[in-house]
Amino acid sequence: MSKDRLFLLKPGFEDSAQPGRFFVCPHCNAIEGLLASFPGLATQIEVHRLSFARPRAEIVELLGEQHQSLPVLVFDQSRPVPDDAEVANGWRFIDASERILRYLADRYTFPHVHQ
Repeated sequence: MSKDRLFLLKPGFEDSAQPGRFFVCPHCNAIEGLLASFPGLATQIEVHRLSFARPRAEIVELLGEQHQSLPVLVFDQSRPVPDDAEVANGWRFIDASERILRYLADRYTFPHVHQ
């Protein structure tokens, strides 16, 4: 059985442009918080945590070099895919954290983000 694949930056990464400091991606971290708060729901998707350094081979292989920004959710295309999904190399995906969070709530019953 195939699953939706979510790609995030590994928390606590270093940026060679700012040595001696550790970082989290604010967009990925919002999603990480949701996954950590609801671990049972998180098992319904594949989560891949990638290094900050580019190229990010795992995502480049799927979507190409121009789509390395994270977070990104690549859809299991055996199920209905949202109309607003983008396409690269034949794969449908979304790459805005707010849209990913809304999709997780709609598809997998994660809580919605309160506005």
